[in-house]
This record gives sequence, structure tokens and C-alpha cells, in this order.
Amino acid sequence: MKNLTNTLLLFVFLLTQVSLSAQYSYTQYLMPTPDKLSPLFLGSITESAIYYGAEPAYSSNKPVLVFVHGFTDLANSWFLPGNDIYDEAYDDRFRTAFVATTRGEGMWTNGAILAQMLEDITAYYGVNDVVIVAHSNGGKASEVAMFYENKSHLVNRVISLGTPFKGTGIADLAETPALNWLVDFIGLGGGTSTSTTYYMEGIARPILDNEPDNQPNKFINFGAWGYNKGTTIAAPVMFTGGTYLNLAGGDSSTGGNDGVTPYYSSTRPGGSPQWPGYCAWWWCNDVSQYDHIDITHDYVVWDEIKPFFQGNINGFSSNSEEDELYPQDRKKIQSSNFEILSTVDGYKEAFTISKDAGAVSINLWHPAEENDFVILNENLEAVEYAIQKSKGHAKGMNSTINLDRLPTGTYTIESDAAAFAAVVAYEKGAELAFDNSTIRYAAGEAITLNAELKHAKAADISAVIAQTADLMGNAVEGTAVVVNFEAAGNGQYSYNLAEGLAAGVYNVTLNATGEDFRRNIVAGFVVTAPTQEVAAASIAMELQHYPNPVVEQTTISFEVVTEGTTTLSLYDAYGRLVRSEQLNNLALGQHTLAWNMEALASGTYFLELRNGKQQVTKSLVKVAK
Repeated sequence: MKNLTNTLLLFVFLLTQVSLSAQYSYTQYLMPTPDKLSPLFLGSITESAIYYGAEPAYSSNKPVLVFVHGFTDLANSWFLPGNDIYDEAYDDRFRTAFVATTRGEGMWTNGAILAQMLEDITAYYGVNDVVIVAHSNGGKASEVAMFYENKSHLVNRVISLGTPFKGTGIADLAETPALNWLVDFIGLGGGTSTSTTYYMEGIARPILDNEPDNQPNKFINFGAWGYNKGTTIAAPVMFTGGTYLNLAGGDSSTGGNDGVTPYYSSTRPGGSPQWPGYCAWWWCNDVSQYDHIDITHDYVVWDEIKPFFQGNINGFSSNSEEDELYPQDRKKIQSSNFEILSTVDGYKEAFTISKDAGAVSINLWHPAEENDFVILNENLEAVEYAIQKSKGHAKGMNSTINLDRLPTGTYTIESDAAAFAAVVAYEKGAELAFDNSTIRYAAGEAITLNAELKHAKAADISAVIAQTADLMGNAVEGTAVVVNFEAAGNGQYSYNLAEGLAAGVYNVTLNATGEDFRRNIVAGFVVTAPTQEVAAASIAMELQHYPNPVVEQTTISFEVVTEGTTTLSLYDAYGRLVRSEQLNNLALGQHTLAWNMEALASGTYFLELRNGKQQVTKSLVKVAK
């Protein structure tokens, strides 16, 4: 195949369509030498492909390097303007292959495709194995290919760059029903469920770390923590992600983050971390102050990773004595001094400042740099503020508003943006804590949720428990349950879902509403495969509504299976009750009614039917005319 390929016409790059007999099909390309490669070349935008680099002279005694991309790009990150990693590899006489699996399909699909590609790459170069350089979720795809698809014999070692082996709170946030529109807006796409902290710990890590052929010593890990140090066009998005991760458990106490991956998550269990983490007051490691995109660039990592391409992998020990300064795992108790706002169609969102809130920071996502924001007090008077807008980004903007000790009261954010989201963080005041230490349940097992309210007397605490994926991470429109916690005294709250849930991946969005505050936490858990007893006891009650999305009116069709009161309730995406209607003395069987939704704000809602002891919930999206 190599000789045949070398006879084909070489231009900017040479393409050869390959017909594959295996499950996945992709195109294979031969690139010219780096000096002849177009500076506009970015690789595939939509298709799966292998890009073989030109073969340098005297390279046969060196390993073949396979570059594996991250979550939302294909092979593009390796060829971004200013990234000369292909040039460096060629000049140092390494043979290369840059692979493009899928954009956003998740670790299992990308790992299966990569496994097949490894067969082709080793055959093309006539070698027994390769060295993988993997960015972000490419590191997870690599371990799937090695230990789930049984191709570990084709991989000599993996050098990972910012891989979220233990998941990331950014994926947790992306799976929140209230922010579904934001996921598409900033280009996260599908497959985020396999990068959540709860999926990785509850499903992926047990599978991959307990494989009989697991070889953790093959993983050499580089994690970064400079989310605010980015130099590329993606720097605003990295800053946004890093700011949120600081609030959600990826701050300096756990090693910091790079805008996507918390430092604690960047080392595969049993792997060898090479960059120490955050700054302490007596010491600072400058080498790892890069964001999630910068760590793919040659000027950041090439000289750092090159020494690890060859040599005894068992001789590469951790280069980080400072690792003992912070935990190598997520925080089991999540805490929040912030609330999440999400709006579409120009709807106004409000937040409340209590007397003890202190300084307030508002982090905004919005479509364009020219978008304006107005903050109004209860008298509809505009509040003066300074706004720091990010540099431009192809898919949106990030801005920060800092408010210093405003008078207590409710404030409204208005904008000319068609949609925006905000995280409002408070220096002091009420704090919501959630015990997320148990993230794996068996189907039908009772699920107990425990929360704690600090620095406040009381609050109504609710949660939306929404199934977002099946156990392989495939997106589903599954069960959604809105639950209300019961106060147990001393700031403790709990909810017990005695009947459990069906197998799947569940996002949990907590909402605490007090007299003068609101706080949110995003978490989740997984429910493993059902037993026969649980499957036989599934509820048959039906609830349907149409159209969806709804503009003005929705028609609700439901089944009454038990005599007595039937209740239809509508909750917003945070579990706050918006509307409820009790329907008494309905006959058993099917019923239909219409609800006018015109006055509701645009966004995601949950329609819940309760009849006797049975309950069923469906999601509903409201849009403007």
C-alpha cells in the first residue's frame, strides 16, 4: 500500500479514497512535506480520515507518532495557525499520522474508529506499534481502543495532553436541561455525557481500569492549569470554562484547570504525570500555565514531550512531588455560592442580592461582541457597571461584569442578545452544598439525595433529575423527575426516591430558593442495568404533548390509571413550580386537554403527571413567536 500511495499525485495534500471492509469507513490522505503544506490547511471538517505525514530521511529507527484530536475538533487542532507541530516532528525525523475520528461522538465511538485506524497505520509504516500523542478526549479514545477494542499491542505508549480521564464539570454543565441551547451555541455538540464526572467515575473508569489487559504505565500525562493564559482564538471560551470550573470544583485547591479539564482529572489512574500543578505561595510552576488549546501547540509541548517518545516507559516516574498538595480526585461534597441564569428570545433574567452577598461577579455567554447588557434595579433604574469583554470567537463571546456591594434587592439583566447565559457568583451569603459521594446506583435501588444550606436560615430546595443518555453515552429523551427536598433541621435537607430509576445516565440540577437568594449546583449519577424484577415493574402510564417546541398552546394527552386525584404540573429547568392543575374524578383511560403557554418565557420545562402513586415526566421546550 505504501508504494502504491507514493506513486499518486502530490499537491497540497494527496487523497486516496479507501474502501474498507470493517465497520467504519474513512479516507486516507498523504500530506506533502511541511514546507509545501498550505498555511490554510486545517484537515477534515466533517469526515473521518487519516493524514499521513511525509516520511523524513533516516526515520526508520524512530517510532511512528500518531496524533489524536480532542472532542469538538477533528484533526484541526494540530494545524491551527501558529502550530508547527508537524514541522517539528518532520525536522526531528519522526514519521507521523494525524487521525480524525468524529466530531463530538464520544469516547466509545471514537475509540472504535481509532482501533481500526491503528491497524491501517501500523500496516502502512510496517511497524509493530506506535506512540500516540492525544489531546483532550483523544486520550480517552486511545484507552478505549487499547483496552476495550483490544489494540493495546499496537500502542507502545500514550502521551496525553489535557485529557479529562476523570471527567469535567464543563460536561456536567453542558448536560443541564436549562442550557441545552448553549451546548450547540458554543459548539460542544453531542457526546458530552461520556465526559461528565459522574459518567467517567461511575461507568468508564470501572470498565477501563479493570480490563485484564489494562496497562496504566503506558500513559504519560501532561495537565495544565492556565485557563486565563490562552493565546489562540479560543481563549475566550477557555476563560469562560475555567471561570466556571473554579466555582464547580476545579479551582486551585484541586490543582486548577485549563479551561476544560481540571488538573486532578488530567492523569490516568496509574499513569505518570509530568507537569506539577498550581501555584502555592512559595512556589509556582510556570511550565504548566497554558490553556486547553495552547497545550496542543509545538512551542508549548514539543520539547516537553519529545524525551518521552523513546526509552523504557517504566523509567518515566512522576516529575511532580507537589502532587501531594492537592487531591487526585473530584470533590465529593459540591458547594455553590452561585446561580445559573439562562434565557432565549430576549427574555429578562433576574437575580437577588442579599444584605450579606458582598461583591458579585457575573460571567456571561452571548453571541456577539456588540451585544449590550443593562442591569435594572427594582425601580427600573439602570445600574452603572464596568464590563470586560473577551476577544472575538467564532461561536460567541464571554464577558464579565463585576458589581461591588449593590443595595439589597432584585435586579434584572436585559440584553439585545437573542440568547445569553450567566453564572452569578456571590462573595458571601448563602451557600448550597450537595453530597455527591454516591454516583452509582443499581436500577430500582433507592436513591437518597442530601443537601445542606449554610449561612442562611431556610430555603426551598428542589432538583431536576433528567436522564440524558444510556449507559454507552448515547443521547436519549428519557425519564425526568422533579423532586422537592424535605428539611431535617440544622440546615440539612434530603430526598429519598424509594422506587429508584431505570438504567441510564442522569443529570441533577439543584435549586435552592430563599427569601433573598437563589443557588444552583449541577451534579449527576449513573444507574446500572436493571434486574428482571425491576423491568417487570415498570410504569405503563402515558403522557404526551404536542407540538414540541411549543409557541402558544400545547395539547396534553395522558392516561388515568388510578381513581382519585390526577395532577398536571409544569416546572422550569431548575425544578421551580410554574403551574399546577388538579383534575378530580376523571374516568380511567385516555384524556386530552389544552394549556396556553404564550405568557411563559422561552426555555426548557418539565411537564409532570401524577396519578395515584404513579408519576411520569416529559420535557417541553417553549419558543417565542
